[in-house]
Amino acid sequence: MKSFKLFLLPLLALSIGLAACGGKDKDPTPGGSAKKVQFKATASAGVQLYSALYGYDQTVTSITSIGGTTWSSPVIDVPASARAGTCVVGAVGANAQSTLKVEMFVNGELVKTGTASGTALSAGTNLVF
Repeated sequence: MKSFKLFLLPLLALSIGLAACGGKDKDPTPGGSAKKVQFKATASAGVQLYSALYGYDQTVTSITSIGGTTWSSPVIDVPASARAGTCVVGAVGANAQSTLKVEMFVNGELVKTGTASGTALSAGTNLVF
């Protein structure tokens, strides 16, 4: 009987500890709000945009064979619970002076820019909301 009480006491303490930790979780989006996010890429003359990867958290879209020197993503409705948004664009430059710029707009305002230069271009931007 004594060994049973020694077994029961730690089990009871563990149960009380777990019950105390339970309850309502923190709000996953304290002060957060839904956002409208868009990404844009602009390259210098002679650069061919190749691919883009953009989105938020695990909601990501991949595009290949873009072509041209400019690209814009559709406006994405990002929920308040989202943690981060990101975009990476790849391109092939005409020469070492070729440039690529990727911009991130949140609710219509430019918030982040990434750049690259050279013949193998990869520029991106990301933002923790």
